[in-house]
Amino acid sequence: MTITEILIDEHKDIIELLNIMSKIARNIKSNNVFYTSDVEDIIDFLKFFIDKNHHGKEEILFPAIISPEIKEENKSLNEILYEHTVARNYLKDIYSCVENCKIGNAFSGELLADSLNNYVLLIKEHIQKEEETIFPMAEVVLSAEKKDEIYDLFERLESKLLTKDFRGHYHKLLENLQAKYPG
Repeated sequence: MTITEILIDEHKDIIELLNIMSKIARNIKSNNVFYTSDVEDIIDFLKFFIDKNHHGKEEILFPAIISPEIKEENKSLNEILYEHTVARNYLKDIYSCVENCKIGNAFSGELLADSLNNYVLLIKEHIQKEEETIFPMAEVVLSAEKKDEIYDLFERLESKLLTKDFRGHYHKLLENLQAKYPG
């Protein structure tokens, strides 16, 4: 797999999780039951699979693409990197809302739904920009040697993060959530 194919493959699981987050947000807005434990599982996925693993890889790739010859694209890359910071802030909001829901704060459910929706909207647009603009640009501007170097850095990042069954754990977590929130 190429470096961009790795990221696109991870996007598939991320999009599945985003769809589940949207369903939970709709349930909350409709005053249907939701389980804070499910949102805690989502937080785990967001924190480790998306932020530390996936965004970590992107934060290796994107600076390598930046060059003086592509000024307009550099602006897009900087915006994409900034979106990682915004996503981390939404993640903090989601965590805070769940904690407040657990202690019975009446307004936390509504705030949780809004935070989930904000995260989903941001990341869906983020993925679209990456797949339509950034990844194709990376394939063109990076040399084969640079791509190999980035691939090795991806593997090193994963070796730091991955426990024995990192991927299996997050695929199982995603499957469990998909079973609870089908369609």
